[in-house]
Amino acid sequence: MTERMRARWGGAALAGLLAVAGTVSAATELEGQDAPDFVLKSVSGKNLRLSEYRGDVVMLSFWASWCGECRAQLEHLGAMRERYRDAGIELLAVSLDQSARQASEGSAGARYPVLHDAGGEVGRLYDVTTMPVMVLIDRGGVVREVFEGFRRGNDEQYLTEVRALLRE
Repeated sequence: MTERMRARWGGAALAGLLAVAGTVSAATELEGQDAPDFVLKSVSGKNLRLSEYRGDVVMLSFWASWCGECRAQLEHLGAMRERYRDAGIELLAVSLDQSARQASEGSAGARYPVLHDAGGEVGRLYDVTTMPVMVLIDRGGVVREVFEGFRRGNDEQYLTEVRALLRE
């Protein structure tokens, strides 16, 4: 590899790292701010507005049907919703799939609202640049925590945060 090629690749790698570093913190900048309100159509055809859930703790999950980590995260979040639903928790799963059909097929059997963000506008409101992203919103509509990615053990962290918000 020539020196010129090495410099190009090094510059490209640095630009990529800076882009990732910038995007990782973009969504977390929402923490402590009012959650941006939106209206999206669910895969069942109903229009839902985020602010209608004020008074509940909301787990807002951005996902896509082709994302394995997203499906694993939704499985854990769905179980948490079932367990704490009577305590005032809701899960809204926002699909960033290109078609409503993909969103619907990817969420078959879901027992929580699945919304389709056809143009990615809501994803942009929340600075979603990676998936999955889970935004935890308190009863007053304030973003309290943003979780990017999903790994084994994250569900325990979610549970700790959710329980704390439910006690407030």
